[in-house]
Amino acid sequence: MDEELVTGVERSVFGGCSRERIDAWLVTHVQARLSTGVASVAFRSGRVSAVYGLALSDGTHVVVKVYRSPADRDRLATTSRCQRVLAGAGYPCPLPLDGPATTEGWTATVESVLDRGEPGDAHRPATRRLLARSLLAQVEILRAVPAGALAANPPAWAAYQGGPWPAPHDPVFDFTTAPAGYLWLDRLAREAADVLGRPGPPEAIGHSDWACQNVRFMGGAISAAYDWDSLIGQSEPVIAGLCAGSYTGGSTAGAAAPEPEEAAAFLNDYDDAKGRRFTEAQQATAAAAATWVLAYNARCDLSSEAFGYAPDAGSPLRVLERHRDAYLRLRW
Repeated sequence: MDEELVTGVERSVFGGCSRERIDAWLVTHVQARLSTGVASVAFRSGRVSAVYGLALSDGTHVVVKVYRSPADRDRLATTSRCQRVLAGAGYPCPLPLDGPATTEGWTATVESVLDRGEPGDAHRPATRRLLARSLLAQVEILRAVPAGALAANPPAWAAYQGGPWPAPHDPVFDFTTAPAGYLWLDRLAREAADVLGRPGPPEAIGHSDWACQNVRFMGGAISAAYDWDSLIGQSEPVIAGLCAGSYTGGSTAGAAAPEPEEAAAFLNDYDDAKGRRFTEAQQATAAAAATWVLAYNARCDLSSEAFGYAPDAGSPLRVLERHRDAYLRLRW
């Protein structure tokens, strides 16, 4: 019987491989890196990279994340270092165990399993405040790491420096042409990028995809957080603004993008947590960052629409259609 080829993110990472071939690769990689075998594959997931939960022959459980080629190993090594710093400080993130390391041309990291807690709803003010406070906490802990180490090659949704549009984070999206009636989206992204300008020396490190989909909650606190390869070195207002424009993604009440007042409330919560206000110029920067990431996500929606997936009323595209440059004018 012919082996069935994988689809989705696994195909994006491994190409035209079968599941059996990928599982054999996981066995080879884990044996080489951890000196133990793989008993079973507990789960397969991922959006940008291919993610596997593995039960190992020695009784432990790990998560292996395999990256699309070409993988930036220097950047991954720095994000793993940051993750170790966070875990060492008691922050609720998995502990890196190995990597980045390359086997047969594919690069992967291995980390501990941290699966406690449940998804949350960031449209609830209490959850929003938790996310804002926890973003500040990671920024403060990571001041121990030079921010310049993560200034280059940010994820596409944080790569505003060249204006609209960077190469998308997933090649399934096509940003080359804007459908009729959507030139306003390109203009809005350009306005946001112009406000942001060329970044100065980075002053902070933070998670650029700090959204509900990457976080779990338990007992009124964040209990687990994932996708630490999304860390960037940037100005603090840019980091806070990117998160303000996307933090509701993956909420249990629906993945609706934040309305302008919700984005402003997140930034106000962040200011409250640090005990000092962003200056007027910093507020303009944070607002532009929120606008940029919303525009980027809306551009992904627009590309998906061309494939027949109609964005719903709460999608970044539809929310941005309703409010447009109101996000650029955010103040709190």
